[in-house]
Amino acid sequence: MSTKILWQICHKNEFSNRDLTRFIVKMLREQGITIKKAARDLNIPVERARNWYYKDTGMTALDLLRMMQEYKFVRQAVENSLSLEFR
Repeated sequence: MSTKILWQICHKNEFSNRDLTRFIVKMLREQGITIKKAARDLNIPVERARNWYYKDTGMTALDLLRMMQEYKFVRQAVENSLSLEFR
């Protein structure tokens, strides 16, 4: 297999950062978690949470890791999507 084809397979993005953020924000809204509560739970500035909650900017990897640590439903969703990807 050529290096070019292998690179394309490895870097194929099914979800962009914004798509993942939209999905997680939808889950937070369904759980009734507000911007201020998320910011307090994750120990991040409210402005940063507001950006990915309302302004459709992608969250950072650190925000995602903190969210997976804090919220069990987010961790389960990420783990389930990873397990489906590697089947």
